[in-house]
Amino acid sequence: MKKFATVLTAIVMLFATSSFAMDGDNVTAKVKAAFETDFSKAKQVNWEKISDFYFASFQLNDVSIDAAYNEEGELVGTSRKIASAQIPLSVSLELAKKYFEYTISEHAYELNFEGQTSYYITAENSKQALSLKCYSNGDIEVTSKTKK
Repeated sequence: MKKFATVLTAIVMLFATSSFAMDGDNVTAKVKAAFETDFSKAKQVNWEKISDFYFASFQLNDVSIDAAYNEEGELVGTSRKIASAQIPLSVSLELAKKYFEYTISEHAYELNFEGQTSYYITAENSKQALSLKCYSNGDIEVTSKTKK
C-alpha cells in the first residue's frame, strides 16, 4: 500500500492541475512555516490541496519547482523540469545503450521522493513512444508504451 501511495503522490505532483489552486491563506500554519523555512527565497508561490497533501508551485532562482507537503508540514517530495542534458551520466549512458533506436525528449522531470532521485523521460521511434523512469544509478524501467 505504501508503494501505491508513493507512486500516486509522484504522479499527482507531476500532473496536478490548477483547478484546485488556492492562495497561501488557506494553507495550514505548519505547512506554510515549513515551506518558508525550506524555500525562503521562493517567488510566485501557488498552492493546491489534493487529498491530504499540499502542493506548492513556485520559482526559485528562475527555475520552476513543485514541492509536496503532508498535513504535518513535512516535505514529501519535489519535482522540476530539466533539460535531458542535465540527467546523470549513468542514466545518459544507459539510455544511449538501450534506446539507441529512439529519439530521447529534450526535457525530463526530476523527482526527489523519500531521499531518492528519479528522472522521467520520453523515448520515441516510428512505432511507439515510451515513458521511462530512470534511477540515478542508471537503472531504467518502462512505465508506459504507446503505439503510434
